[in-house]
Amino acid sequence: MADNGEIQAMLSSLNGKHGILGCLLVGGDGSIVSSSLPGDIDNSTLGALSATLFSNNDVSLQRMNRGSLSQMTLLTDQGILHFCQVDGHYLIVLTAKGQRINLEGLIRSVEEQIGHLKPMLD
Repeated sequence: MADNGEIQAMLSSLNGKHGILGCLLVGGDGSIVSSSLPGDIDNSTLGALSATLFSNNDVSLQRMNRGSLSQMTLLTDQGILHFCQVDGHYLIVLTAKGQRINLEGLIRSVEEQIGHLKPMLD
């Protein structure tokens, strides 16, 4: 795995694009790998709950014979949470509250960065 500085820089490069507030990369167990989220966000709780949420939805989709979950987007009154699975990790992208979001642009930017992130996680 690349050093945390490289991963941190990649996550930070997304901040501000398409209304992105910050990103969180967590291990499959919900442990924090790296974050570009503001300090007022509880990374540990967000990481653990996000890993559980993604994993549970993945199991549900497989039971419905709908394949494996690769990405998931939740719209809340606080903004968007976009989840992606990346080589046994989860990337969680949060948008800022009250931003007008081009969801297609957000997803495209995240997918592009995932391409850069994958080799860092090997």
